[in-house]
Amino acid sequence: MVVIAIGAGAAVGVVTRAAPSVEPTATPVPTVTPAPDTGPLVFKQPLIAGCATDDAVWVVSDGGGIGRFDRVLQRWDLIDSTLRSLVSAACGPDTVLAVGAFGHVVTIDDLARTIRSDDIGSFNVYAVSLLPDGALVVGSEGSVQRQTSAGWDKYAEGITEDLYGVVGFAGSSAWAVGAGGVTYRLESAGWKQFVTGTTSSLRTIAAASPTEAIAAGDDGVLLRFDGSWRPLESGVQYELRASARAGPITYVVGDAGTALAVEGNTVRPVANISTTCALRGVFVQGNEVWFVGSEGTHAGVWRKSGERIDHWGTC
Repeated sequence: MVVIAIGAGAAVGVVTRAAPSVEPTATPVPTVTPAPDTGPLVFKQPLIAGCATDDAVWVVSDGGGIGRFDRVLQRWDLIDSTLRSLVSAACGPDTVLAVGAFGHVVTIDDLARTIRSDDIGSFNVYAVSLLPDGALVVGSEGSVQRQTSAGWDKYAEGITEDLYGVVGFAGSSAWAVGAGGVTYRLESAGWKQFVTGTTSSLRTIAAASPTEAIAAGDDGVLLRFDGSWRPLESGVQYELRASARAGPITYVVGDAGTALAVEGNTVRPVANISTTCALRGVFVQGNEVWFVGSEGTHAGVWRKSGERIDHWGTC
């Protein structure tokens, strides 16, 4: 306020100065904390198997966590760090089914972002294959169970060998392989055994139909079925652990970085997968073939698309 005085009979007045305007206080914007990058942790897990949904690729571990590769973001995340003993996985469009020791079954819903664990028995589950109306699992001491909308039920009698690999086509059509070189084909009358000519344990089987299949296992044993089983020359003595069918080619992987492509009676190594880590899993999504490997504290994933190979991890 300014006071003005005017002498000799003049008036005295007061002039009021406008108060300074107060600037509005800005609303603080909260700082977004970036999500931690858990991608490197995926490759510290003992990775053993994987599969692909529509939007992601999944890897599971035997004694570690679960990893997810986002196809859009092109990044890996350790989405579950719970220590689980999982040895096989199969994917539908939006779900993952992973299995392991003591009848453990893990179901992942990729849309709902949920993970559910169930126990379906006291046996060790070694392999899983999806069916049009559910799934088929095999395991220790000839255990076979089928999943339908009603739940899990025993699906074989009289098989005593450990079963390590399975591929299913329908509720009444499948192959299973296991210890001592045994193979069983599920037919309308039940499980029928086929002689293989080997006593080496068969760890994996891949097939496009019940009448044509590739099985592989210990000591580099590689077999083809086209009415009967007969041997193929793998060129290795290592344990062959996993297989997957992509069109006319069956990919077979195993110890010491072994990766083979089998087409008809022809067997050739897969080029440009340079690792000495054991390759423990292989699966197919579209025109891509994915390989999963680990050795000790090192793990890796490879993606083959045509002649291009992409690699993540420390293996």
